[in-house]
Amino acid sequence: MPANPAIPTKHGSMSLEQLAEMQPGMARLMVEYSERFWILYYAAKAGNWPLAKYEHSEMMKLGQIVPIVRPKYADGMAEFEATHMEPLLAAITANDWPAFEHAYHEAIAGSDAMHDKFAKSFIRFRLPPEAPPWIEFDPNPRPRR
Repeated sequence: MPANPAIPTKHGSMSLEQLAEMQPGMARLMVEYSERFWILYYAAKAGNWPLAKYEHSEMMKLGQIVPIVRPKYADGMAEFEATHMEPLLAAITANDWPAFEHAYHEAIAGSDAMHDKFAKSFIRFRLPPEAPPWIEFDPNPRPRR
């Protein structure tokens, strides 16, 4: 087998090295992570616990990518998830808005601390003052006509 075999695609051949280089780094992953974190807050605030649980689950899936594509951040991601994502899930599971809101703001502080730990103090998540307009947050939306 060649050292860097070509993989045929409908658009041409691609090497494993090229494929590896296309994988998302932390910056690309964290854009999606922070967007889901934003949605998570407003879903819980609206009492749409299934949506909150879904966004939490999707964030955890993103976290599973980190050790593969950016191993140096693996321990930090695991620490953040254990310290902050687990309490969020407990609050979601209990449909407990006060516990959720507290855990959420603790997670923001934890995110800041994690960015400090990795010399990225210039990155700070801030919860936008309004919910994303493209998502329905009502847990019992009316059927569209």
